[in-house]
Amino acid sequence: MLRTVARPSRTFLPLLALALASCSSSETVDQQSKLAASTGQAAVLMSDAWLSGAAPSRYASSALQSFAETLVAAGRQVESTSSSDPAKRDALAAAISRLSNAANRAKGAVEAEQHAQAGQAQQELLAAQGDLATAYRRYFSPER
Repeated sequence: MLRTVARPSRTFLPLLALALASCSSSETVDQQSKLAASTGQAAVLMSDAWLSGAAPSRYASSALQSFAETLVAAGRQVESTSSSDPAKRDALAAAISRLSNAANRAKGAVEAEQHAQAGQAQQELLAAQGDLATAYRRYFSPER
């Protein structure tokens, strides 16, 4: 026995698309922000491991490069979402970009075997993590 599927009305489809877009946008921002936070923490831990001599330069450099690329992709995802408050979305994307830049600086310092610069990049990573946490709280805080 064949079943027929009712076709949604033409007025219903735009409403459904809008509802799905708004849900996925917020979820995407949430997921990418959390990915950025954990990736930033991994970059801090890797730079710490290299600074303490527990990780070889080649491995640390490769890992930091991978972290920076992940952060760039997360930032692009956040930037591309629609938002009712673009300024808050842009603040999140900027914090993720700062994390990526700091991871790249850490990578460069590791490659150059410059411990002082790696330590400075690690401090930049920590500061950018704080910026990300603040931007995340502001993005998801209810309006007053």
